[in-house]
Amino acid sequence: MDLREFHGRIYGKRAGKLYVLEPTWDSFRPISKVGWNGKEFEINDIEYKKDLFSSFYGFESMEQKQELFKLLQQIDLENIKELIEPIEFWRWAEDKNVKWWNDRPVVFHNSCISRDNYQWKKYISYLKSKPKTLRRTFKGRLTRRIIH
Repeated sequence: MDLREFHGRIYGKRAGKLYVLEPTWDSFRPISKVGWNGKEFEINDIEYKKDLFSSFYGFESMEQKQELFKLLQQIDLENIKELIEPIEFWRWAEDKNVKWWNDRPVVFHNSCISRDNYQWKKYISYLKSKPKTLRRTFKGRLTRRIIH
């Protein structure tokens, strides 16, 4: 399993499927995607949590649940590469739902998230970044050359 850390959580990818390490469950569990919900990055795992009273709640089957529990015992969780930029994570996860929002690619958790200027500023401040614009003035020295 290929492991990466992104915003404090450990994710795994195997055979085109995405998993998240859930320390309270002592196991990895499958997820659909990771997206921006307007406040933070949130995992989407609704399809695995439909039946609350199922014996394999949060998993596709009982076999998968047992397999992922055993896999955690075999994996070394020490030297995991950390991904800081969201676009790096979505490239690694091979997510096809990336959309451009102002000057950055973003995967939204659901389609009803507001995309106004206030939300944009919250997203930029959450990433501890600055907008990438050309509006800033050039601060270097300029020379004019006359060509004869």
